Amino acid sequence: MGLGYQPSVPWVPTREEVIKTLITILQPRSGDIIYDIGCGDGRVAVALAEAFPHARIKCIELRKDLVEKARKLVRDHNLVNRVEVIEADFFQVSLRDADIVYMYLLTSVNQKLRPKLEAELKPGTVVVSLDFPIPGWNPVVTYELQRSWQRTFYIYVRGVSDQSLEPLERDKLLHRALERIRKGIAPNNV
Repeated sequence: MGLGYQPSVPWVPTREEVIKTLITILQPRSGDIIYDIGCGDGRVAVALAEAFPHARIKCIELRKDLVEKARKLVRDHNLVNRVEVIEADFFQVSLRDADIVYMYLLTSVNQKLRPKLEAELKPGTVVVSLDFPIPGWNPVVTYELQRSWQRTFYIYVRGVSDQSLEPLERDKLLHRALERIRKGIAPNNV
């Protein structure tokens, strides 16, 4: 087992309202690869695959019982060719091909995950974290749902949020990355 997931991140199913909002926030390009890190029973991955038929989804989960549920859900929705369920510790899975990453983890786990994201994600990769920020990164967008206990989306862009690039490069990258986020969702000052 790797550094992080273990039982320190309890599985909390993402509610339908939150999944619908995530779908309205994202705007993947054709051929994009979307990762759902700690995907639980696969409900978010399946919803993303159904909403974005031109994208591929990779769903990483460590718990065998949840992996089995996720694989069954993928089969039941006839998405086996577009949703890959990976049974593994996400610290051990390469994210180098990711265009968008979604995660609903804890801040402490996000902090442990941050060096991996910085090492593996290419500049411009969009990272969406539900409810828990990534310490040390500045979100380009913070989107809040009203009347919801799962309510805050922290949206980051690798190379911008972690400020690993020069300001001019960050501005260009931010403009391109925001194409993967719906129009009308305004960026924060980064």
